[in-house]
Amino acid sequence: MKRKPEILSPAGSVEGMKAAVLAGCDAVYIGGSCFGARAYADNPNQEEMVEAIDFCHLHQVKIYMTVNTLLKNQEVREKLFAFLQPYYEAGLDAVIVQDVGVLRFIRKHFPSIAVHASTQMTLTMGKGTEFLKQYSVTRIVPARELTLEELRLMRKDTDLEMEVFVHGALCYCYSGQCLFSSMFGGRSGNRGRCTQPCRMLYQIEGRKGKNSAGQYLLSPKELCNLIYLPELIEAGVDSFKIEGRMKRAEYTAFVTSVYRKYTDLYFALGKEGYRQYLTEHSKEWREDLRCLAELYNRNGFTQGYLEGLSGDFTKRSGAKKGEMLAEKRPNHGGVYIGRVLSAGKREVTYQAEKKLSAQDVVEFRNERQQTSYEYTLGKDVLPGQRVTTLYQKGCRIKPGDSVYRTKDAELLEKIRKQYLEKKMQSAVFGKLAAEEGKKLLLFLETEKDGEKISVKCFGDLCQKAEKQPATEEAVKKSLNQTGNSSFYFKELIVQLTGNLFLPVGVLKKLRRQAFAQLERKLTERFRRNDTIFAEKEAEEGKTRKRQAVSLSASVMRQEQLSAVLECSAIDVVYLQTEQLAAEELKQAYHRIKASGKSPWLAFPVIFRAPVWKLFEKEWEKEEGIFSLAWDGYLIKNMESLHFLTEVLGVIREKIRLDYNMYVMNQEAYYFWQEQGIGKLTVPLEASEDEIEEFSFLHGTECIVYGKIPLMVSAQCLYANTGECVYMDSDKQASSVFFQNQKGTEFLSVNYCKYCYNVIYQKEPLFLEDRDGRWERWGIPSIRYVFTTEGGKETAEILAGRIREKTQTGHFEQGIM
Repeated sequence: MKRKPEILSPAGSVEGMKAAVLAGCDAVYIGGSCFGARAYADNPNQEEMVEAIDFCHLHQVKIYMTVNTLLKNQEVREKLFAFLQPYYEAGLDAVIVQDVGVLRFIRKHFPSIAVHASTQMTLTMGKGTEFLKQYSVTRIVPARELTLEELRLMRKDTDLEMEVFVHGALCYCYSGQCLFSSMFGGRSGNRGRCTQPCRMLYQIEGRKGKNSAGQYLLSPKELCNLIYLPELIEAGVDSFKIEGRMKRAEYTAFVTSVYRKYTDLYFALGKEGYRQYLTEHSKEWREDLRCLAELYNRNGFTQGYLEGLSGDFTKRSGAKKGEMLAEKRPNHGGVYIGRVLSAGKREVTYQAEKKLSAQDVVEFRNERQQTSYEYTLGKDVLPGQRVTTLYQKGCRIKPGDSVYRTKDAELLEKIRKQYLEKKMQSAVFGKLAAEEGKKLLLFLETEKDGEKISVKCFGDLCQKAEKQPATEEAVKKSLNQTGNSSFYFKELIVQLTGNLFLPVGVLKKLRRQAFAQLERKLTERFRRNDTIFAEKEAEEGKTRKRQAVSLSASVMRQEQLSAVLECSAIDVVYLQTEQLAAEELKQAYHRIKASGKSPWLAFPVIFRAPVWKLFEKEWEKEEGIFSLAWDGYLIKNMESLHFLTEVLGVIREKIRLDYNMYVMNQEAYYFWQEQGIGKLTVPLEASEDEIEEFSFLHGTECIVYGKIPLMVSAQCLYANTGECVYMDSDKQASSVFFQNQKGTEFLSVNYCKYCYNVIYQKEPLFLEDRDGRWERWGIPSIRYVFTTEGGKETAEILAGRIREKTQTGHFEQGIM
């Protein structure tokens, strides 16, 4: 049998952290006061975080801190060291990281801490992760879109620990690839400030699909993979991660307890015994699922992508991708409890199908699941009982409307009593020795990780009693009043020699001092003192060289390529492979060569196992696209880098990182230099000042025109809102326009060849070359990115005649 996975719980606050520990987690992940992906959670300050580290270690729980955002250059230079140092020295177990610059910084200054590669890094294969070990990475958190088969393959390809999300909110977009919140509101998900545009209403334009009316087209249901625990265990997953740092402590406690319970049952009973247990205890299983839904669900649950596509969360079954979406409402769906029997102008009557409790929140919904009215129950209600209540004027409720409970007061109170109000104390052996004329002595001993740890604490000199001497029973009673301390006496021996005067206050003071001493000894085992106060590295190239600017263009279609080849100013052509078949790519290569321009091959945004196989087959062909002498390669992920260097044997000097490889700071640039890669693309979230900073870096290219990719998703908006038009052609791409409630338009394109969907902002980015700034700044290359443009439009854009409205992205105002 495989190793038992860790139960990793969210801690959006100190209360949430303690709730998770009390409920039986093995580890918690928590954000500090900055640099975490949940900037709006009730994150602890420095003092609280150090206390949290000690609390977890006292209870044999690991604690990981999220530094899983992109950091700006100034933040790395001036803030990161001071931020991490106290937590590192206090014994923080690991740091969860997105930014490769942060990876390098941690290895340089904090050498003995483990680093976990965040799901924000969009890792989809084990191949290509081994080199991360040199940066103290011990664990990877793969993209949530992976199937069970892909997870099994990842386990074969790497011995790094594998952490998988099993419960909680899902993103529509591959984590780390979303610019939607950033471009609409200036709050970047890559900076922990996502405004959740995926939870907003959208409307499809010009289609009569099932979602043509305004619905939550980008809002996934909550993930619940409880049914898949055996498969995930057998796939070799090392950590079951629960999402929920923005949710209440009761949620954290109960979800943790459920995953703890069924994981322990599987390892106690074995595969067959576990299956039999679920059969014999089906009522208990269903009740646990009901409670999970009462705490939080979005139109039910989904199993995510484990079977490739997903459906009913109570059984294993594939389904259409659209069934993963909570199209009718974006927030907590509650649990169905009945239907409206009658409704007057101000009064409504419904019949409860479940037991309801006082302080439950009851909600009435119309046929579109929109809330008509909600109220808080004043008394308990039995199943089958009719309930009549008044409702506010103006609310529309009619017979047949659904009634839901969105807050189960009885369940919340039960969780509070069972976990949140529960004392968590570790057992200790104690021995008190008292003898007249000698100092009072309390000896404590406990066991942690198989090691016995003990302390001796001395008190005042013992005095002879003039009247009533202390008794063993009275001393034990005083010492056993441990209150809210971290320990309790599993066994306590009291040795009294002579008739002694031992005041209760003296005994309690000694116990407090001894407990504090034991706490220090237990937590000091985790302390570190090997911080490296290294000098700052000299920044790259302090002198800016004015140089001629090279122009490049990225194309997806033949007609775009024709227009680009007609433009004498273009030096480099990037061929995107999403819509061009292999033969077309070869023809395009020869056309570019014949024009005297430089042909580069652009790899896919997402490079999963099926894409790897597709490319591997092409590599095996004698006259395939990889037999051509490409001048360079543009990559958007780690997997492409591994394929190019380890399979094709491409030298790293011929590789350029695209915008979504996120070189946001000098440390990230040095990271890639250490990998032999010096060519990069400025991130699309960079401001004017930040782009100017990049001019010091050799090999920098800046995108100055193109539709901004707001999301890259494994979902297909076209198929979800109508019939799929994929005809098994690697040229095929389907597209659909949609808009938000303000009328802002977006374009969704599904690239069927690689099975991902890209949502573009309709207004393209365009950064004019005012006063020759690119040459003045020393930016060596600028790029035009063409996606949906036709041949004529491409030619006009290259000639400077852009007819549609454009935008400047974050050029004038940076991200928060």
